Amino acid sequence: MTAPHKPKTVKIVDVARAANVSPAVVSRILSNDGKLVVRDDTRARVQQAIEALGYIPNPQARGLRLSRSNTLAMIVPELNSPVFPVIIQGAQRAAWERGYSLLVGGMGGEEEDPKVAARLLRSNRIDGLLVTTGRHEAQMLQELKTLSAPFVLVNRYLDDAHPYATLDERAAADALTRHLISLGHQRIAFLGGVHRTVGERRVAGYADALQQAGLPWRQELVIDAGYYKHGGETGLRQLMALDEPPTAILATNEIVAAGAMASAHALGLRMPQDLSLASLSDGMVAELLTPSLTAARFPLDRLGYQATSMLVDIVEGRPLEQPGLQLPHEAIIPRQSTGAPSARRRRRAVPAR
Repeated sequence: MTAPHKPKTVKIVDVARAANVSPAVVSRILSNDGKLVVRDDTRARVQQAIEALGYIPNPQARGLRLSRSNTLAMIVPELNSPVFPVIIQGAQRAAWERGYSLLVGGMGGEEEDPKVAARLLRSNRIDGLLVTTGRHEAQMLQELKTLSAPFVLVNRYLDDAHPYATLDERAAADALTRHLISLGHQRIAFLGGVHRTVGERRVAGYADALQQAGLPWRQELVIDAGYYKHGGETGLRQLMALDEPPTAILATNEIVAAGAMASAHALGLRMPQDLSLASLSDGMVAELLTPSLTAARFPLDRLGYQATSMLVDIVEGRPLEQPGLQLPHEAIIPRQSTGAPSARRRRRAVPAR
C-alpha cells in the first residue's frame, strides 16, 4: 500500500528563490526591519511569493533564536461587542505578518477583573500586551504601570510615557453633532457613557460643536447611559419625558442607539420625522436597523493593526517614532435615521408603563 503523500513544508528559502532575493531579505521583510532598505517592488514580490506558496512563518522557531515566545495577548472588555471583533481582526493580521501568535481574552463584562493583565502574564509566556480597559479603567491603568512586559493601550490613554493607539473620537463627535446642527437641530442630546477615556472624549467633542454653533450646554440633555442596549432604552425614555425633549440624539455607539430606537418605536415616535438619531460607531448593526442609522465610521481594523505593529517594534527593541498615534474618523455616513426637525411642535412623550 502506497503511503499518503505528505505535503511539502514551504520554507523561507523557497520564498526567497521564488522572489529572487536572499533568505535574509525575506526574513527581515517579515520582521519589518526598519534598517532594511529595499525597493517597494521587491517587498511586493516577496509578499506575492509568500501568498502564492502559502508560506506560514514559524513563530516558535523564531522565538527560540531570540529568547521570545513570539506570542502577544490582547485584552478587551467584552467579545460580544460589534466594535472589538474588527479591532481584533486588524491586530491578528499584523501579528501574523510579523510572525507572532495572538491570544485574545475578554475581561468578563460586569464581573471584570482589573488585574487580568498581571494574571495573564503569570499564567502564560507572553512577549507583550494590547490592552483596552473596561469599567475599572483607573484601577487597571495603575496596575499596568507595575507590569514587567511591554504593553500598548488600544483606544485608551494613560500618558505619553506609555504607548497608545487611539481614535480621534472628540473630532468625530464634533463632526457628527455639527451634522445634526446643519440639519436644523438645536436641542441635541448625548446618550451614552460619559466617564472614562472614551466617554470623556466623545462628550468633549459634542460640547465643542454646541459651543461653535452658539448653542447652550444643557445638562438634562446629557444622559450617562453606559455602552449597552438597556442604557439606550432607559435613556431615551428619560429624554422624551422632559418638558422640552430633544429633536436629535447623539448615541455613543450603535448598541446604545439600537436600544434608544427600540424605546422610540415603543413610544410611537417616527424617525426622522419626530426624532433624529446618530451613532458614534458604524457597522452592520447600524446598517440593519430600521431606519438605518446615521453614523461616524472609524478605521477599527487599522487601529488594531497599528497598535500591534507598535507593540512588536517595542518587543523587538525598535524605538517608536512617537509615543502614540491618533487615527481620525473616516467619514460621517448619513442614513435614514436623521433629517430636519419637524416644523410642528411635538407633544411631550411620556414613558410607557
